[in-house]
Amino acid sequence: MEEKEVREQVLSLLKDLHPESEDLETNKELVHSGELNSLDIVTLVSELSDTFDIEISPKEIVYENFDSLDGLVKMVLRLSD
Repeated sequence: MEEKEVREQVLSLLKDLHPESEDLETNKELVHSGELNSLDIVTLVSELSDTFDIEISPKEIVYENFDSLDGLVKMVLRLSD
């Protein structure tokens, strides 16, 4: 799967979680700013696992992977290999 396609699908999942948010693409602190809370992360793990047929282990649930759209996309691409 290409990065552009992964980015679009991950952004769509984020927008489903927070349709009112306008800066999901550019926010580099989704977790730190409170945009994503722990329930959102659990939901994202489930949705990303189902959407991309990947397994996200507990060791992957770190700020670097969930604090930005870029981090999420990189994690998905890495786990898809």
